[in-house]
Amino acid sequence: MQYAVWLFMLLLNLSECKPNIVYILTDDQDIKLGGVSNQTYVNDLLASEGLSFTNAFVTTPVCCPSRSSILTGKYVHNHYTYENSVDAGCNAPTWRSLNENSTIGTYLQKAGYKTGFFGKYLNNYGLPASGVGPEHIPPGWSTWFGLIGNSKYYDYSVSNNGVLEKHGHSYEKDYFTDLVRNHSVQFIKASTDSPFFAYIATPAPHRDAEPAPQYANVFKGKVAPRTASYGQHGKNKHWIISEGTPSLTSNGAQLIDNLYQDRKETLLSVDDLVKEVVSTLESEGILDNTFIFYNSDHGYHLGQFNQRGEKRQVYDENIRVPLIVRGPGIAPNTVTEALALNIDMAPTFIDFAGLPIPDSMDGVSLKETLEGGKIEDSYNFAVEYFGEGSPFGHDVFYTGPNIPFIHDCTNNTWYAIRSFSTIGSAKKYDTTLSHYYIKDSLLPPDERDDLYFTEMYDLTEDPWQLNNLKNGDLSQDLTMMLSKMNTHLNKLAKCSGRDCRELRVTEL
Repeated sequence: MQYAVWLFMLLLNLSECKPNIVYILTDDQDIKLGGVSNQTYVNDLLASEGLSFTNAFVTTPVCCPSRSSILTGKYVHNHYTYENSVDAGCNAPTWRSLNENSTIGTYLQKAGYKTGFFGKYLNNYGLPASGVGPEHIPPGWSTWFGLIGNSKYYDYSVSNNGVLEKHGHSYEKDYFTDLVRNHSVQFIKASTDSPFFAYIATPAPHRDAEPAPQYANVFKGKVAPRTASYGQHGKNKHWIISEGTPSLTSNGAQLIDNLYQDRKETLLSVDDLVKEVVSTLESEGILDNTFIFYNSDHGYHLGQFNQRGEKRQVYDENIRVPLIVRGPGIAPNTVTEALALNIDMAPTFIDFAGLPIPDSMDGVSLKETLEGGKIEDSYNFAVEYFGEGSPFGHDVFYTGPNIPFIHDCTNNTWYAIRSFSTIGSAKKYDTTLSHYYIKDSLLPPDERDDLYFTEMYDLTEDPWQLNNLKNGDLSQDLTMMLSKMNTHLNKLAKCSGRDCRELRVTEL
């Protein structure tokens, strides 16, 4: 009888055992250009043992806004971090007063989790312009190892639990990806007595991409993917592409290939991190009760429409990202077409922690999808970007001597909607509609009068977005689709919380 009572209590405790969560976030890693193809451990230890999303996207393709969306579960128009500058909300006083007390970290701490952050937080963290220094540890983190400023591999400073720590150019002492790995592993080993959440944010493969010495030149001679849009003039596209991007020269193409090689090589250190994390979880006997998420803050382009390496565009290579999840209850080596967004990370982690998802969050929990649940027939989501550049003229970005191109400016503001179906192949559609505006006003689309260009693509037929359908005569079906997408975009651009979640699965 006593044994039966003991067994019942044991099973009850196991049923209430909260899973550990490890979130690995890379910086600028694409999926459409083969960004994870050479990462052996990501593929063998995560993808082969878990679930890969083919439709994982970000809602703003630039670092600080996307990372703010990950932390809060909100679209940019609801967390107000519009760009990478402090003036535009990145780690600004408004971020701290409006958002920092309601992030993944604070919610999981309330759920009884030990929380650790390791790596890049927000681009202006710890810098004087942000109003706080490295002594500021954002609420919600019991262990903090946060990079000051933007991604670097050497010669940087970090806040190590609120204490300034400067690093130089020694590989053994300073290579940032490896330090992020080491601190993360130490945290995991010290946290086995309670559920924990480890947020691991590597600098790789952000430019200037500096590989670890053992990986330098591993991919020497490799060329960036020559996609259908590589080296193509961006005709019938908004002016930064059609007028601000000169044709690729042989020198420009070589610079792109060099960057491609360096990016791939920096990701080999991230691969080592994945191996070490999985190995540690296994040796500590907690791998079977741990979810591991592998994700990126946005994608990247390398020569598409003659653009050198960058992001900040609505095209698929910029907004589609890797998302791979391994954990208890997830079938190994599986793939899903379900939608996953950066705004879904916080709701998902909160759901796994056993807390109700806050009504204020725009994203949804992916828990049911991860457990093999139903996939919706169709999805819609917004992508939004507010131009970042000098108010005195165009912001010109250089990739090398005498090879300028405009990657952003003060009037590169756009709203877009992506709509796609997951039902039978004969009925599938995948369409995107983007509106570009002259001014950087924060008004939603239906309240603006400065529209200067529209792009519309059928990605089922045109996956590299070569043919702007809005530039020609639209068929009756496309005209109807355009009208429906416009109406839906106007709603998405102003949605909040439950409205965003309902609009996501509302059939057009």
